[in-house]
Amino acid sequence: MNNPYEAYTKYEAETLSKEDVLLKTYEEILSLLNIVKLAIEEKDLKLKGENISKVSNAISLLQASLDFDKGGEIAKNLYSLYDFCQRELFEANLKNDISKIDNVINILTPIYEGFKEAKEKIQ
Repeated sequence: MNNPYEAYTKYEAETLSKEDVLLKTYEEILSLLNIVKLAIEEKDLKLKGENISKVSNAISLLQASLDFDKGGEIAKNLYSLYDFCQRELFEANLKNDISKIDNVINILTPIYEGFKEAKEKIQ
């Protein structure tokens, strides 16, 4: 690998725990959502679209990783929340609506904080 960033992220992905990967995914999503808000404010449609796409893909991965057998009702609720977030992203992209992005941030932030707190308790 000639790209140091790619080498670092590959190394990081291979060495992080599942919990750390989950937390990093949420952190990246929340960071990208703030970029989307700025892009909407600045009317940068390309930047907005690229980052909404990244967020949508990441949420799809979170949905696909849910274990309904082990997670039960929590997994079902998370799936529904992720599905709602996807719809909000679609609307935000279509209408350049920052309030839809804020809705997604307001949903995902407490989930992220809950996972982070749970990880800290098990260490």
